[in-house]
Amino acid sequence: MLVRMTFRAPWGIAIACALWASACSSDPAAGSDAGPSGRDTGAVPTDAAATPTDAATTPTDAFSATDPYAAARAACIAEINRLRATRSLPAYTAWTGVEACTDAQATSDETSSSPHMAWGAHAGVCDGRGQNECLGAGPDGIVGCLDQMWAEREQPGCSGCDACASAYDPSCPNCDFFGTTTGNVCGHYVNLSALYLTEAACGFSSLGGWDVINFR
Repeated sequence: MLVRMTFRAPWGIAIACALWASACSSDPAAGSDAGPSGRDTGAVPTDAAATPTDAATTPTDAFSATDPYAAARAACIAEINRLRATRSLPAYTAWTGVEACTDAQATSDETSSSPHMAWGAHAGVCDGRGQNECLGAGPDGIVGCLDQMWAEREQPGCSGCDACASAYDPSCPNCDFFGTTTGNVCGHYVNLSALYLTEAACGFSSLGGWDVINFR
């Protein structure tokens, strides 16, 4: 049975979580809620590690020349990989071809003021296995929002997350994904630092406020 959970954090980021049976590791549809709108780290447990890459940045030409958010998407992926590099983690590959889908999810969520709602409907080709969501950051604030999510690792309740980065572990010690035990939400960081996810796609609401980062 597939169950999806959403938790909203007070700082504008959301995280969503997909569980197979009772397993849940990260929050897929988040923006800045549980983090920000949601993050799902592991709808389906896997031990697959990401493939290392030498790409330190993602050029805007990785996206369509007519894409109004091409620069923001490139900045989003580049910042994720810059952060991952600080821990010597392999870079995520830009998940392309799903831009319209991720933008639609961000727009739908902002319209309804419901983090991860579109992701949770499981109707898009861009759902992947997890989602983080930034509530109110917009394209210009995506880098700062990602930095805020990454900073979750500095919280006491997230001190054990790095030890579980290589494999899906819903009961990782000292890694409070939703913050339900310690109040320290770790899910956004978990999705950003996982080794069992390999790609990320960034989407932006046409209303200008909400951003989603989907992972697979």
